[in-house]
Amino acid sequence: MEQAGQVQVEQVQAEARTRREPAGEPVAVLGDLNLETSVRIDRFPVHVGDTMFTLDGIADGIGGAATNVACGLAALGHEVRLGAVIGADRIGDLVLEQVRGRGLETRHVRRDWPATARTVVLVDGEGDRRCLNDPKLANEYRYPDEALAEVMDTGRWVFVSTQSWCRHAARAAVESGRRVAVDVQAIRGIDEYHRDFLDLASLVILSTERLEEHSHQLMHRLWAEHDVEVVVATHGADGATLGVRATGTIVWEPAHDLRPVVDRTGAGDAFAAGLMSAVLRGRPWREALTAGQLVAAWAIGEPGSSRGHPSAARVAALLHEALGSAPGGAATGKER
Repeated sequence: MEQAGQVQVEQVQAEARTRREPAGEPVAVLGDLNLETSVRIDRFPVHVGDTMFTLDGIADGIGGAATNVACGLAALGHEVRLGAVIGADRIGDLVLEQVRGRGLETRHVRRDWPATARTVVLVDGEGDRRCLNDPKLANEYRYPDEALAEVMDTGRWVFVSTQSWCRHAARAAVESGRRVAVDVQAIRGIDEYHRDFLDLASLVILSTERLEEHSHQLMHRLWAEHDVEVVVATHGADGATLGVRATGTIVWEPAHDLRPVVDRTGAGDAFAAGLMSAVLRGRPWREALTAGQLVAAWAIGEPGSSRGHPSAARVAALLHEALGSAPGGAATGKER
């Protein structure tokens, strides 16, 4: 079974290599890995009654912020080491099979937890979603130090999600001389739960969906109080804003409309994968911002939070068109 799984991983990786740009740096990704059940509905709010039918509208896949980023980076041609924890249960077997199918290795996915985390996502006809998450108390997990060092023994960057056990992973990454990227998702502001992640990260990605202060103000606070080098704030359909401490520059860029929206689940994770991929390939931060938006705009055209990511070759072509010059040129956009 394990041998067959390895063959499947190698086949997916070989197909990715035929589509990719020159390879960027490898990267470690640590955090949540869930069984994700997507349910298609007509509209919100849901009025179920006793029974509601959704013909061919229920599908199982994998999800979780870290997993979605890892899948995106793998689709973009990177060597990814995914460090995660799932249960020693039948759901865990299904999850491992899906992980292999995305071209990701499973040797750093640990199974020393009682149960596998689950997510149920309701998605309406406009692609909007509502999520129900059961982490199975995985926040209480502690990834073993020796195994953690092995996961991170690749590249200069480590991406972490904000599960509580990832604090230790982020700290270990910094202590080993690596740079940490974290997506703190839809925070309201600087709070105690996220403070450790903000203190340790070189790159912070966040959504302004629930932010209680202007994103520019928060960027200045993160630069000054937490020594964050780069902050990226996503605004959904209103684009994204990049803040670079070294230059004191804050630049906004509008969103891209590439194909009809099917499912917005994981759009922020797709953005993070596109941004990280560009950084790992040595592109300037302004181009990385554009790349993140292009990957997100493409990914929401397919169902599922960990599917639909474009290849590196497609992103390069989209970047060429979006930038109006050969890849490597200055990004377009405006400050606000």
